[in-house]
This record gives sequence, structure tokens and C-alpha cells, in this order.
Amino acid sequence: MAISMTSTPIGVTEAASAAAHFTHTTISRAFSRFLGALASYIEAERDIEDVASFDPAFLDWHRDAETARDTVRARIDEIRAAVSTRAEDQPLKRMALLISALINSGSSAEFLSLQMSFKRHAKLFTCAGTDATARRVRQMLYTAGLRLDDLAGLSACVDPAEFDDPQANVGLTVPAPT
Repeated sequence: MAISMTSTPIGVTEAASAAAHFTHTTISRAFSRFLGALASYIEAERDIEDVASFDPAFLDWHRDAETARDTVRARIDEIRAAVSTRAEDQPLKRMALLISALINSGSSAEFLSLQMSFKRHAKLFTCAGTDATARRVRQMLYTAGLRLDDLAGLSACVDPAEFDDPQANVGLTVPAPT
């Protein structure tokens, strides 16, 4: 007596649902690369933060920081030039443009004003939905929010001595993605 056994698991022959997995768009792929470049830039800036300019290593570290900044700007330009192909691309593009403005801000007051706009207009930097794409975009936005706090911690971006309020330089709390 033989028992019939199937070698293909149940459900494998079903058509794959579009909501079951994440696929990159031009903007999401560029944003993903942007996050890596931004982390490298922040790390390079931290390397030169407390080093005297006459230190022999400073020139190399400073050059590395400038190269990392140029890479971040190139990634932002990629995102800026890309066309949105789905609704989830919009908050990614907005976040990249906000971070660009933060990096290019000319003063601590301008930096803090831009940083607070992230909090005031939080809905512009969120992604609704429960599918895989929305979850992945929320994770990328969460990571970008953490990098915003890292940027705020750099003395090159924010000089707390310019402000009377000791709480003015406190980073934003970024909610964890769901």
C-alpha cells in the first residue's frame, strides 16, 4: 500500500501577492544608499569634531569628511531628480530634502528651526499603510530620523552656546516603526 506525498509545499504554486514583499523604486533605492552615505558623513564629522586643525591627522580626516559630504549631496541629488512612482516615495523624498537643508544650514538657529519643522509637520514624514512596502519605508524613515538626532549632536551643526535655553539642543525623539 503506497501513500501519496506531495513534494511541493501548499501555497507555493499560488500567485505571489504584490503586498507580500517590498520592491524598490528609484527613490527608495537611492534613499537606501543615502542612509549609508549619511551615516558615513556623520562618522567622518565626529572624527574631526574634537581634533585640533594643526594635528597631522586632521588633513586626512577633514578630506574624508568633505568626500563623505559630497557623497551625501550626490545621493540627495539622485533622490531630487527621481520621479515618484508610488505614494510611499513622497515621505522619503521630503526627508532627504529636509536633511539636505539641515546639512546646508548656515547657522544653529536655522538648523534648529528646520529640525523643529520635522516635529511640527510629522505627517509629511510618515508612511501610512500596513503592507510590506509601507513597513519598509517606515523603517527607512525611522533610520533617517535617528540620523537627524545624530546630526543635531554634531557641534558643527548646532552650537548650544548661541542659545539661552539649555533644552534648545535636545534631539527629537523618533517613534519606532510599527
